This record gives sequence, C-alpha cells and structure tokens, in this order.
Amino acid sequence: MEDKLTLDDISSTLRERVFFAARDGMSLTLYALLYEKNTDDIDDLLNSDVCCDGVKCTPLIAASRHGREGAVRILLEKFRPPVRLETEGTVKFDEYVIEDYHHGALGYASRTAYYARGATALWCAAGAGHLGIVKRLVRAGANVNHATKTLSTPLRAACFDGRLDIVKYLVRHGADIHKANKYNNTCLMIAAYKGHLDVVQFLLDSGARVDERALCGATALHFASECGHAAVVCALIDHNAKILTNENGMTPLQCAAERARASVVEILAARPEVSRAQSIEAYELLGASFANDKEYYCLRMAYTYLHRAMAMRYDTRYGLLLKKPADPIPAYDNWRESTTLEEVERLHSNAHALHMEGLAVRERILGRACPDLPHPVVFRGAVFADEARFDRCLALWRHALALRHQNQVSVVKDLLRFAQVFSQMIHIGIELPLSQVCYVLEACAEELRRGTKRLEKPQVNHDLDALTEEYESNVRTALYLVAVAARLLENSGNDEETTSAVRRAIFRLRNARLRSGQTLLHLAVDRRTPVDDFHTSDVCQFPCMRTSRLLLECGVEVDASDDSRRTPLHVALISYQLIPDERELLREAVCGCVCELLSRGAHVDAVDAAGITPLVAAIGGPAEALVRSALSPRLCCLAAAALARHGAAYAPDQVPRDLHAFLAMHGVHSENGYRVDTHYEESLKSQRCASLAAQLKLPYTSFSAGLFLSTIHIIMRNAMLGQLM
Repeated sequence: MEDKLTLDDISSTLRERVFFAARDGMSLTLYALLYEKNTDDIDDLLNSDVCCDGVKCTPLIAASRHGREGAVRILLEKFRPPVRLETEGTVKFDEYVIEDYHHGALGYASRTAYYARGATALWCAAGAGHLGIVKRLVRAGANVNHATKTLSTPLRAACFDGRLDIVKYLVRHGADIHKANKYNNTCLMIAAYKGHLDVVQFLLDSGARVDERALCGATALHFASECGHAAVVCALIDHNAKILTNENGMTPLQCAAERARASVVEILAARPEVSRAQSIEAYELLGASFANDKEYYCLRMAYTYLHRAMAMRYDTRYGLLLKKPADPIPAYDNWRESTTLEEVERLHSNAHALHMEGLAVRERILGRACPDLPHPVVFRGAVFADEARFDRCLALWRHALALRHQNQVSVVKDLLRFAQVFSQMIHIGIELPLSQVCYVLEACAEELRRGTKRLEKPQVNHDLDALTEEYESNVRTALYLVAVAARLLENSGNDEETTSAVRRAIFRLRNARLRSGQTLLHLAVDRRTPVDDFHTSDVCQFPCMRTSRLLLECGVEVDASDDSRRTPLHVALISYQLIPDERELLREAVCGCVCELLSRGAHVDAVDAAGITPLVAAIGGPAEALVRSALSPRLCCLAAAALARHGAAYAPDQVPRDLHAFLAMHGVHSENGYRVDTHYEESLKSQRCASLAAQLKLPYTSFSAGLFLSTIHIIMRNAMLGQLM
C-alpha cells in the first residue's frame, strides 16, 4: 500500500522548502511558496525552526547568516508581520563560536567550535559581515543589543571579524560598546585579541573603557600583548592603558614574554612604569619561551635574550641584580640555572642545556600555579618521545600532569597522551615500568572523581555538554590504561606493592560510566568500543579477555546494566552478532570474555529492555555452548523469573529494597508489571519451574503472586547470606 502524507507531513515539507529557499537565496521561489498563504500559515512557515546539520533556526536567520540580501528584503518587505526579528536560533560558523569565545591563555579556556546559540538574524548578519542585511534589519527595527545565550551582541560579533563598517553603523544606531559577554569580555578586548587596529581605534575614540577587566582579571592590553599585536598595544598605551595584573598575577609584559612576542616585549619593557628587575625577568622569560615554544622555537633567539638579561643584571651603571635561582627540579634533569655571563655563554652550543635552562627559568618566574607553565614541558616531552627517549618524556609529562592537577586544570589530553606513549612503548618492545602506568591510573581515577563532582554541581560558566564529553573521554582513556596494565601484570617481575597499587587504582574506577550507562567492563567486551588510533590501537583492541579479567578482579560489577539494561554478557554476545565481517577474528576474544564473565557468576537469565537474555543473544555464535553450559538452576533466579513471567505487580514495600534490582534484572517493566523473555522461559520451563515446585512441594500451577513474593523474600534473604547463590 502506498504511504499517504498527513497534514503535518505536508506542513513540514513546505516549511523545509521555505527554509532552504531563504538559505540559498532563491528569492522568487521563496515568494512563490508564501504567496497567497493566509497569515497563520505564513506565521508558522517563517517563525518555526528548521533543523539541518546542527543548525536550528528560521528562514530569516538562515538568509541573514548566508548573506542572501534578496531573500531578506522579500521577507521584511512582503511578510512583516508576521516574520519576527528577535527570534533566536542556533547557527554554524566556519571557524569559531563567536558568542562562546573567551580568552584561553590567561586562565579562561578558549574553545574552537562551530555553533552559536541564541543568535538573532542581526547577530548572524553582523558576525558574517553582511552590511547590507545589517542595515535592512536595523531599519526594520531589530534590537541592536540583542545578545546570544552567552551575552554576545551583534557589535561584538562584528568586532571579532574586524568589520569596521558594521561596527560604525551599529554604534551610530545605539549599539552599546560597553556591553560584555558572560565572561565580561568587552568588544574592545575581542578586537584587541584579533588585532583589528582600526576597530580598536574607533572603539577607543568612542569612549570604550581601556582598563576594563574580564572575569580573569585581564584587560585589552593583556589580550593584544599575548597575541603579539604591537600596533594595538601602542594604541592602547596612547589611550593611557595601565599595566595591570590578571588573576594569575601576570602583567601584559609577562604575557607577551611567555608567548615569545619579542616586539611587544621591547615596547612594554621600555615603559617608565616597568622596573629594571621586571624588564630583566621579561627578557629571561622571553628567551626561555623561545627555547621550548612549539610555534616559535628558536635557540638563537633563546640564547640572545637569556644573554641580554644576564648582561643587564651585571650592568654596573645601575648596580648589580644577582639572580636567585630556584631549587633544581628532577624532571628538568636537576638543572641549575646559570647565574653569571660565563655560564650563559657556555649554553651557546648546547641545545639540551638551553632547553633545560628555559624550562627552569619559566618555572621560577611564572610559578607552579601558572596555567601556561605546562605547555612547553609537554612539548619538550613530545620531542623526547619522537627521539625514543621515553624515560625523559615520561618524566616531563608526569611533571606537567602534576602541575595541572595541582591547579585543578583539566588533564583529559594529558591522560590520553600517556595511554598513547605507553602503547607505543609496548608495541615497539621498550620496557615500560608498571609504576609509570600506576601513577597515571591514579591520576585518571582522581580526574574522574573531580569530573563527577563537576557534573553533579556545575558552575554557572560551565558548559555541561563539554563537561560530559570530557568525562567520557577520560572513561575511555581509563579503559586504555587498564588494558595496558593488564598486559604488564602478565609479567612475573612486578613487585607486590606496585601491583597492589595498580589494583587499588582500578578499583577506584569501578563506578565510571558513559552517559549510556556502560561501565568499563561493558566497553572491554564490546567490539564497537572506539579506540584512539595514534599508537593506542596497536595495543588496545576490544573485546579483550585480559582487560575484562583484571576489571572483574578489581571489583567492577559483573552484572551491571547500562541504560538499555544490558549486562556486559549481553554486550559481548550482541556486538559479535552485529559485526558479521569480523566474526572469525573475534571468535577467540568473545569466547574468552564470555568465559571470564561466566566464571564470575554473570547471569545468563538477565533480561534487557528488549526482553532479550544472553542465551538468546548467543544463539548461532561461538559462545552459545558456553552460555548453555551455565544454565544451572538457581532457585532465586527462577523465583524472580517466574514472578516476571506471570506479570505480578507488587508494592515497593512488599519486597526488600535490596531485591528490586535483582527482580528488574530478570524481567522488563510493562503495563502489567514485569515480563520475561519467552524464549528463555520455554527453554527452562521443564527444568527450573519443576525444580522450584518440587522444592516447595506445590504444583507449579498453584503459585500466586503473594506466594511468589513471600518465596522470593525468604529465598533471596538466604541467598544474600550465601546459602543459595
């Protein structure tokens, strides 16, 4: 029979045609689709959101975002009202989410993303640089200060893109140049960060507050300095910008030096309000940054500025300023900083010495609490890894990990980086001490604990979706680390203390779950578990019997269910069936995982949300015989399954709370209570039901719901004491 479209289907189809006509600039088609429609229909077609590729917005917003001035003109001139100017939507930009932008290096992480939420048509036109559309919308009455979900205004969007023409037009029509986003980042700050000198100059001339601070304490001068925009720095100074410190105690001069922005350092170091000692430290920091910066690495510049700073210390015209080096740090080869010109000059032809000198100088000047301190440490460690000097790599990365943990900074990338290098070492046959893996496992467990707290009580400026993604990434990394540990624990040379520490760390991971409810054990037995492909996939492949065994030994629940009520045994068997092309390759791994699960008491009669038991999932697979061999009658399981099959409902207080999960595992909620998988019930009917009836000396048909409840109560109470389970 041919499917018929409903009125809703027709309306939805027409709505999409109108949307795409507006988005693609098909003005005549747009007009034809709306012509002769009544007001209510036009209101629905023009003010309803359409979803496409992550975008969710109205035709007017789509046309404004893509610069379709003809379509915007028709909508405003022919169909307003009912078209609404202040409707908000979610739109996609090619580079950044302008409304989500907030500074990264100074303590508020920048994000590269693609979607702006709560954007109006005017915001989209301003952010995309369509002056003609901006003018039409403003003339039509659009609110020039209507902000997005993160309080970004159309003016801010135009400042980000450096569109001076749009900036001037919006300001002339009432745009507030002082209105900041949720991070208190102003239009002047974003223009300074992006280096748009003409926009910065216009905003300053229009009265923008030059020393306004973002939530992190940074000013526009901080932003311009760390990005190396020397002309913008000069413009800000000409408008009496002060050299202030941000929340990390860093001045614009230090920010420029930390980012290896030599031209800005030269400008700011010469300012009369900057002391000689501050200038010397800035040049030291600049040289140290050149020695280990990923983007601006240059040993010649590193030596030049380190030598210059030391020469300034010994300039007798102004008095000696001797250096007070900090204590040596093991991760930096216990390097002692140079304290004389002669010692600096000995660094000239020694690259390694310059690298370690740079790291030591940075830590002394910036301090361990600075969030920017670990970046060059990680970079230098990566260089060591590329040279197969893994001991030096791990020492530096452990130091960076400790610094970030100390400062409550996310270590999601650090943890994955360790999993990658551990896998690389195992793959190429380099000895990997179990103690190294233990240290990272403990750090991973701590990070997951912190992640759980952040998700339970998110801060106002936290992105819950981003926090969840980060948490799940750490869960997967934890799985890789457990897989690596499982390999190493097969060796007989591990000392007992380290082995115990590894198991304790894994025990702390036992409750980690993805948003789908999957535990590490679910992931370990699932062929569909994603594996990072940078070295990690050379070692970590799932399903993995040794990983499953280690997780079970360390306390991960064998019958934990995910949101589909599938246990790890379900998942191991179902994932095998879902990937037919790899079945031969998976046969041994699946059977190994199933054996481990069954040996730990996994229930073969657990029922998922679809009413499927592991027995049904095993049919036709390599582990079917294994699952069938585990069909031994357990009185408590049979009682729960029988209750489920008969659909007997009960009040919560009729059954001990501890038994609720057990009952749920054996049946699925339905309108009449519980039901159990019929295929499984038939396979056991003669065996288990007869067994239960015989033990209770009652005919099977005489069971009532009340008797079952009483039976389960007594049986399960004893079972929990270990008498029947």
